[in-house]
Amino acid sequence: MPPKISFWLLLRLAVLLAAFLAQSSEGATYRDFAHRHIDHPRTRAPNPNAYCNLMMRRRGMMNRFCKPTNTFIHNRPSTIQAVCNRGGRPVNHNLYDSRSRFRVTTCRNRGRYPRCQYVGRQESRRIRLACVRRQPVHFERLI
Repeated sequence: MPPKISFWLLLRLAVLLAAFLAQSSEGATYRDFAHRHIDHPRTRAPNPNAYCNLMMRRRGMMNRFCKPTNTFIHNRPSTIQAVCNRGGRPVNHNLYDSRSRFRVTTCRNRGRYPRCQYVGRQESRRIRLACVRRQPVHFERLI
């Protein structure tokens, strides 16, 4: 494949991927986001691993397969929603970086379905969210 054609093909694929990601987050809802990512006040558990196994089961993220990773945010919902307004900085299209840190627990699966086994890590980090109509609809990543 000549270099010019491969460059244009890669550029076209990147544009299609960006459009798909933007469209997929616009179909999501704040309610879905809150169910998957907000746990305030933080549910009590003896340690981060027990917390993750409890919450991933409770929130239905190990019903048909083990979700590879999920982050729970332990701040007030209003503080999390503010990231989509003055509490965040626009990054591009519908992505916003929080201006402040949030208490989070990240859960990573180390097992195989049906024996999902999560390892948890608690941190204080900034977050990146996708927002639609000033509401978070997708957790993008920790910053």
